[in-house]
Amino acid sequence: MTDSTPGTAPSPGDRDADERVSALDPDWTTVNASLRVLGVIHNVASATRLVDVLAALESDPRVQVFVTWTRSSIFSGGVADFLSDLGFPDISWTKARKTEFDLAVTTSLGGDLHELRAPILRLPHGMGYNKYLARKPETGNRKPETGNRKPETGNAKPVFGLSPEWLMHEGRLIPSAIVLSHTEQRERLARDCPEALPAALVAGDPCYDRLVASVVQRRRYRRAFGVRGDQSLLVVSSTWGEKALFGRHPRLVSQLLGELAADEYRVALVLHPNVWHDAGPGQVEAWTASARRSGLILVPPREGWRAALVAADAVIGDHGSTSYYAAALGRPVLLDDGGRDAVAPDSPIAALLRTAATLDPRRRAAPQLATAHAVSAETTKIASQWVTSEPGRSLTLLRRAMYDLMRAPEPDFPPVLATVPVPPATEPEPTALWTIVEWGGAAREVSVRRFPAAVLERPSPDDQTGMLVVRDDERDARMAALADVVCCPSSDLPCPEDEWAAEVLRDHPGAQVALAYAADRVRLVSRWRERAEITVRSAPHDLDPSLLASVLAERVLTGTAPERLADLSPLTITAGSTARVAFTSAAT
Repeated sequence: MTDSTPGTAPSPGDRDADERVSALDPDWTTVNASLRVLGVIHNVASATRLVDVLAALESDPRVQVFVTWTRSSIFSGGVADFLSDLGFPDISWTKARKTEFDLAVTTSLGGDLHELRAPILRLPHGMGYNKYLARKPETGNRKPETGNRKPETGNAKPVFGLSPEWLMHEGRLIPSAIVLSHTEQRERLARDCPEALPAALVAGDPCYDRLVASVVQRRRYRRAFGVRGDQSLLVVSSTWGEKALFGRHPRLVSQLLGELAADEYRVALVLHPNVWHDAGPGQVEAWTASARRSGLILVPPREGWRAALVAADAVIGDHGSTSYYAAALGRPVLLDDGGRDAVAPDSPIAALLRTAATLDPRRRAAPQLATAHAVSAETTKIASQWVTSEPGRSLTLLRRAMYDLMRAPEPDFPPVLATVPVPPATEPEPTALWTIVEWGGAAREVSVRRFPAAVLERPSPDDQTGMLVVRDDERDARMAALADVVCCPSSDLPCPEDEWAAEVLRDHPGAQVALAYAADRVRLVSRWRERAEITVRSAPHDLDPSLLASVLAERVLTGTAPERLADLSPLTITAGSTARVAFTSAAT
């Protein structure tokens, strides 16, 4: 029911066919666009791909784009906000079905699309056509179709987007053009729904083309995600459903954060929009709360996942399109095979699942990632072979088809293939680190391994000699109370150093050392009121200054007098990469 409160506008899709839309009325428009295009949205997942395609119509004043929401998908969350943010006139599904358009573009097949009064351009909203999905009663009023053939008598399942039940209505083909990303899909379409073959259009993959074009921005994406030059970015990707990686192993990201040293890895999580809008964004954030406190990069559902793939050094995924795109980009992939029976065995994703290293969550991640790297040449070959037949040309071919369907000449300029946007600044790194300092055979060589404390259930037996180093702004009261060392960047100190140190040691009864640090100096105060001022003489420009501070704190905790810390210089620190640091110290 529409909210009847005075001054409250009905939400998109709730209005009736008598609604007035100024852009549909030439008496009220400023630019009298002669070509009306309808973008059909089913859910956020399909809407994100629609945006890629509508870009082909940019800069043409003859075109006016409208959007509508079929409300045929059970995943309705986030759609109203997406419609609003798109900025195109949105009209109700009822109005859309009663209005003539020159073209309708859809990236899904739910709803009564056969009622639209426009030629329909249909595209997949993922990497081609791979998954089984039978039409359910709530997705439209059409009866399952078998075309002009006898129904199958074997065990064949309908592949979403290629089978008659999705493409036909009462013996009539619904789309005017069915976009295929690769010629192999034409063969499967000919087998599953030969009636649709005349409408097939091999036009490549606009999403993959944007990914490839964006590789030149890789360093910018990595910087935005907070990945230092000596770190690897591990992206964990999950499609939706009970067979999806996140559904089968919801604690995997926490497990990875607890296994992989924070100085060597950043971990990002990419969830299918249906996961976000099934459970709700608040619930997704609640499920990942401890992981996010441990430095997890939680990529939002609309955009950011493509920048993450470009920035990634490796991807852990499943049978979703994101894993396939990652492999096609050349990223090593480690795949969960729980969804193997959810995809057609002759599909590209099935071929990738057969080739890639298989994830075993019971085993440590590092050896499995090494296996994924070892077979990455094979997975890249498989994925890149089937991802597109028209690399770099998808938007050009799609625009040509769109104007052909509208019976209008194309503009005399090419469409713009845009790189994906740089994501906003990511979540900060963890503020509580279980820190293990191991001295080598030489007195001035040290190895440091740091792990987010929020996801560690208990240190492993060989980690008992570690110490808990906590930032002074740590919000977990338990972590703050357990801290051995409390630290703060000098630039973030809320008061003069001596006052700050005194308050820290007073308010954190378990803390033995307070540290304020910057790239060129470390100020150390122990519970025994010993003080030292360390001046850094030389160090790599990208060295995390908290590393040296942690090593010096460990020496004080094990009995080194602060005034003797300079005896350690020059110090070789290995934490993922190796750095040589020279410094002096003075007791204060």
